[in-house]
Amino acid sequence: MFNFDMFSDLSHGWSRFLVIIAFIIPLLFALSQSKKYIYQGAADMKPWRNLKLWVFVIVFIQVLIYIYF
Repeated sequence: MFNFDMFSDLSHGWSRFLVIIAFIIPLLFALSQSKKYIYQGAADMKPWRNLKLWVFVIVFIQVLIYIYF
């Protein structure tokens, strides 16, 4: 079974950095997607259906939480 004992020696700052990077990677993936793929299957192309916008907002909030706490 996989455990995370290998990360037990990391400082608090490095662990916070790794978690923030783990949030930024999906953000970069979403930003790299084409507009055609983002709106695939949508009835219209309204801005609130844009995946890039929602991923950015969610990642921004999560990063602020991890920076603050």
